[in-house]
Amino acid sequence: MSSTSLTILLVEDNPGDIRLVRELLAADQNESFTLVTADRQDAALAILDSQDITAILLDIELPDSSGLDTLLKIHANAPGIPIVVLSSIADEGLAVRSVQQGAQDFLVKGYVDAHQLTRSLRYAIERKRTEERLNHLAHHDSLTGLSNRKHFYDTLKSSIALARRHDTKLALLLLDLNGFKAINDTLGHYVGDLLLQGVAQRLRDCMRETDCVARIGGDEFTMILSDIYDEEDAVAATSKIIESIGHPFLIDGRALDVGVSIGIGIYPTDADNLESLVRNADVAMYQAKAEIGMQNTYRFFSANMNDRATEDRVLLSELATAVTQGEFVINYQPQVDVKTGHINGMESLLRWQHPTRGLLLPAAFMNVLESSPLVLDVGLWVLRSVCTQGQVWRETADAPLVLSVNLSSRQLLQDDFAEQVSAVLAETGLPSHCLELDISEHALWEDEECALKQVTKLNQLGVRLALDNFGNGRASFYYLRKFPFHAIKLDRRLTQAASASTDGADMARAVIQVAHVFRMKGLAGGVETTAQLDTLRNLAYDDAQGYLYCHPLPCDAATALLERGQHLGPVTAA
Repeated sequence: MSSTSLTILLVEDNPGDIRLVRELLAADQNESFTLVTADRQDAALAILDSQDITAILLDIELPDSSGLDTLLKIHANAPGIPIVVLSSIADEGLAVRSVQQGAQDFLVKGYVDAHQLTRSLRYAIERKRTEERLNHLAHHDSLTGLSNRKHFYDTLKSSIALARRHDTKLALLLLDLNGFKAINDTLGHYVGDLLLQGVAQRLRDCMRETDCVARIGGDEFTMILSDIYDEEDAVAATSKIIESIGHPFLIDGRALDVGVSIGIGIYPTDADNLESLVRNADVAMYQAKAEIGMQNTYRFFSANMNDRATEDRVLLSELATAVTQGEFVINYQPQVDVKTGHINGMESLLRWQHPTRGLLLPAAFMNVLESSPLVLDVGLWVLRSVCTQGQVWRETADAPLVLSVNLSSRQLLQDDFAEQVSAVLAETGLPSHCLELDISEHALWEDEECALKQVTKLNQLGVRLALDNFGNGRASFYYLRKFPFHAIKLDRRLTQAASASTDGADMARAVIQVAHVFRMKGLAGGVETTAQLDTLRNLAYDDAQGYLYCHPLPCDAATALLERGQHLGPVTAA
């Protein structure tokens, strides 16, 4: 016998039929049934609102309703409860239409015994449960239990229609996790899956009953905020999400940190249809994700974002032409020993000699270039050009000179990047210890396992390695312990803060102390004032570069500078 009683609602106005059904259910020795009765449709609806009902036995001919209308109304008010029609009308057509309208079975009074009735109820209950399980699987993500992509689009379509009908607003939030790939790749998919489940639960905790949160793939999520008054409502919800995700996740004994980039589109302010709203929220999300050094941020869509996207497409086309037409040039900026003023290195800096806009600095094109495979072609050209020039200077320089090349994440994370470097060194003749590759923190946490593999190979080649722009991102000393770096390059903002505040000086001091503990050199970039240089000297920094010494120079001017000797003092104002 079942351990729990099944509560059956019998909607029937005939006392004799009620008594008969009660007796038939009581005759079943394998199941326990509790019978609740209603003699009218309105009474049945009231019971459905107030009690937990397992299944419904329904006579569709009632004093206040008749025919399929009875079934349709009951089903509409209790879509999750299986219905078995128990009718005095032996009509095959009616039976088929009843099943088509939501009934699980159709029984005819006078032709049903106890076994048939209870079997029909049990089958109806199980079929309904199976339907619900299949429906849940079809509309929900199997890993997190959140709505899936299909359910998200269905819900968004309905929400927009409702907002249009009632002249209200809704917000669409697209969320992308920052740093998830590095965790998934280094700690494994098991930990990655647990982290996604943790994120999903926190998103559930942030939502209202009227909201919809979905996982639409990978580490991408979305949330529909219905019936909002203005952007401030969306800001409040977004801030709550950022605060929640910002706390570490304790996964498999580890405290893991991830960030989140959120793009927000408002209906009907930003778009009046589903496709445009999704596209605009996506544009805003990628704009948020492009914020350098930001681990948790959001952006509302604005019309100029589309203009920016169009400009980027034009710029990308021009960059492709620049590659084939050889429009890129390299400038060099000296790296100087802060104690002696001796030039011991040259950092190579990419410039674009645009045919109509003149000489462009990386800020004007690098984001678009790095988002394209073109950066690999440009990066290899820079590497080969710098190594060639380095070998020329090596033959004329008074002392060894290290040539520094900035790497993009996409370059470093190529499977054969170390082999490419080895081939360029062999081709140009530059000794490996005369080449320094500057690697950003971003490249390391984007795919730590791949980065470590390539950095280890480069170290084995004898190439110098520097952690670039330290303090611009996570500023984590973890990478200094794990990766074989030879130098740390302090970000220009920390250089400027070092002489401006006690906190800034403390941070810069901590960086150089750790660098020296790991037997690395410390170089400060962006040195522009004598006060900054004095601070760096007092903090025992090894090298510096910046406008105080010299602006970036074209190759010919850099050659002339070296020919005058490898000593360079600070530039003083006239």
